[in-house]
Order: sequence, then structure tokens, then C-alpha cells
Amino acid sequence: MSSIEANASKSASDERLESRSPINVIQLNKLLKLSNPNLKKSQSQSIINDANDDLEIDEPIDHSISALLTQQTLSAAPAQTDASSNKRIHRVVLTGGPCAGKTTSINKIKIFFENIGWKVFCVPETATILLSSGIYFYELGKHTIDFQENLLKTLLQIEDSINQAAKHYYKEKDQNVIIIYDRGAMDPVAYLDEEDWEILKQRNPTWNEVDLRDNRYDQIIHLITAAKGAEQFYTLDNNISRTEGLDLARQLDAKIAKAWIGHPYKYVIDNCTDFEIKIARVLQAVCDRIGLQFKGFDVGNRKRKFLVKAVPEVTEFPPFQDFNVVHNYLVSNSPKVQARIRKRGQSNVWSYTYTVRFIRNDQVVETYRQIDKREYAMLYKTIDSNHFTIYKLRRCFEWKHRYYQLDMYEEPCNPSCRGLIILTTRCMDEDLLLPDFLEIEKEITQDPNYSMFNLSKRKK
Repeated sequence: MSSIEANASKSASDERLESRSPINVIQLNKLLKLSNPNLKKSQSQSIINDANDDLEIDEPIDHSISALLTQQTLSAAPAQTDASSNKRIHRVVLTGGPCAGKTTSINKIKIFFENIGWKVFCVPETATILLSSGIYFYELGKHTIDFQENLLKTLLQIEDSINQAAKHYYKEKDQNVIIIYDRGAMDPVAYLDEEDWEILKQRNPTWNEVDLRDNRYDQIIHLITAAKGAEQFYTLDNNISRTEGLDLARQLDAKIAKAWIGHPYKYVIDNCTDFEIKIARVLQAVCDRIGLQFKGFDVGNRKRKFLVKAVPEVTEFPPFQDFNVVHNYLVSNSPKVQARIRKRGQSNVWSYTYTVRFIRNDQVVETYRQIDKREYAMLYKTIDSNHFTIYKLRRCFEWKHRYYQLDMYEEPCNPSCRGLIILTTRCMDEDLLLPDFLEIEKEITQDPNYSMFNLSKRKK
């Protein structure tokens, strides 16, 4: 064990002792109160507004692009830009192997967000709908590829129909909306050989990984099957369409995890805690990505960053996806707020993101929004000349059921970034595990010298 992991393990021991104290149990109960199906709306508002409550919820800042642009830029912006609303649509996929807790998590997320006033859409699992008709994969033989093609087409149509309805609530009713997908577009791909997937992409020229995986959803949460680490709780009683034993469940979990490698905001929720805490971690991951803040309560993963000495040979890595990433910081109306845009792509197919970072109640908060190419071009006009553009090659991979991103900074760049290699992961402190094929120099999570904002600064 490295000194980094040893220190983390020591601090984690202290935190585990703290987690057994009554106050954290109370805080967990307060979080789960808001996902209680019997909770009335007036009661949920009382929980939120209770000044003596240790659990508080903060709404994120204005998500509209106009909040950080100068008036001159706004006057030049296209007329269809929605500059008046601070509401949003958040699209989250719950995926994973069989018996992972998806159904329970979806219900908890649904009730929680309904109780704080959001409009919630739940998209059912397309495969379960089709398989419940009496179809069995093992009976399809050579026609399996055609079934998977039709399954994916059906999935996309169902999603598009619900997405369209969600836009009505967002635009016409000025309401926050969350769409929860029971599996997404890459799940059917996990059941295909690579050759068959390439055939389907040739048949359907608009299908590509960047659009189906990255642009379509804001967040992916992979719940690891109980067959990995919680075998005593593994059951198929809650889904009559499933027939997988333990070994097959583990194999499917790994295939699904591989299919989603590359999404910029993928969370992995394992079985290192009991089931109730596992579900709370899922809910907290969603709130974290949206920008809802919980004070005094943290059961979930947190971001950790490490400086890497060198990149090993490609053969040393598990299956991975490489992306070209370009970051630019924008001129901000407030010195307390950082805003940036990012484009991220493979084979010249790009996804675009707008990020705002700020401090609230002594906590760093980042809110993310997917934007389109037109919005990106508009925001590009407000790039801050005091910062270099940052170019990276980003390698995404999973190792021992954990998700990692390895950023290799590229030219042209600030001289301070030359040769820089940074590994990022999200984990519970007691669950930190670093890839043994990487030579880690030190942890830089709290080191401001390695923040992207400071790395991009031009010297005066």
C-alpha cells in the first residue's frame, strides 16, 4: 500500500467512527425523509425550511448563459437563446448489472425531487418491456443483432417522446425537470459483439458513441450488481424477465460498465456500504451533479486528484476510451465566479459543456450544463485573454470496479503545464484504490497550484 493510500485509510478509519455517531444517522434519516412516498408537500417544505435542521438544501445559482455575459455580448447573441429562465432539465441514466438497486434508486430519486418541487419523468427499461412479451435471447440465434437494432430504435423513440414532453414543462411552465432513464442507449450495445455494433452503425449512419453516450445524457450512474460484493442479497425475484445467475450477472455488469466508459460524468456506486447507504449515495450523486448542496452530510463519493509521473504503454491499460478535450475560461461578471466552456470529442464528433464554479457557505460548488455548438460558439466570443486555452488528451477507463480519467496536457499550453499528467477519480475515502500500473507522485486534490484555473493563468 502506498503512503497516499495509507494516509487515506487512516483518515477513513476516523471517518468510519464518526459515521457511527447518532448525528450522521439523524442526517441520513433527514435525507431519506424527503424521499418518503407518504410525505406531503407541505411537510417536505417544512423539512427544507427548518432553521434548526442539520440538513439544508441550497439551490444552484442561475444556470442561464446570460448571467455571466456582458451586455454587449448578449445583444449579439441569437434571439432564440433562453436568457430569462434559471430552470433546467437534468437527464440521468441509472444502469448496472442485475439486482443492483436501480428500481429502488429510481423511486427514491423520483419522490425526493417531487417533494422539492421538480417535475419528474421516469423512462422505463425498454428491454424489459420487449422481453416481457415472451422473447428469449438464446432463441433468436442469428437474428439477435436485428432484435438489438430494433430495441435501440424503440428506446430512442421512447426517450425522444418523453424528452419532448419535458421541454414543455421547462419552457412553457418554467419548471425544473429531471428525467430518470432506467438504462440508456449504450446498454443494448453492451450485449453486442464489437463487429455487430460496427454493422449497426453502418446501417444507421447517425449512430455514434459521442452522440448516443455523451451528448444524450447529463449523468450516468452505474450501480454495481449485488453479485459483486453483496452476493448474499442477490435475487431476481423483482424482475420476472431476468434469469441471470451470479457469474453471468458479473459478466453483464462488466460489459455494461465498458459500454459507458467515456461519459464525462459517470459515477460508480459499489457495494462497500449497506443497501440503505448505497441508495443514499445514488441520490447524493444526482444532487451533487445538479448543484443541490447538503450541509453537514456526506455519504457519497468525492473527487480526488493525483499527479502521475509518466504514462505507461497502452498495453498496460484496461479497455479505455481516448478523447480530445479543449477548455477555455470566460470573462466573468464576478471575481468570485469562474466560468468555462469545454468541447470534448472523438473522431471529430464533439460534445459541449458550460461550467460555473463558485463558493457557497464555504463549499466549492460546480454546476454543469450541456450546450450545443451554436451556444458554444457564442460563449467562445467571451474567452478571457488572461488565460491560456488548455488542450488535453483524456483517457477514461475502469479498473477494479472504479472509474478513472487520466488527463495528459498537450501543446500549445502554458509552460507550467508541459508534460503534466493528472489522474482523477471519485471514491469514498475508505475505498481509495489507485491503479498499480501507474506511478503516482503525490495527491494534489487540495493543492491550488494544480487547479485548472491556476494552470491556465497567464503571467502578468
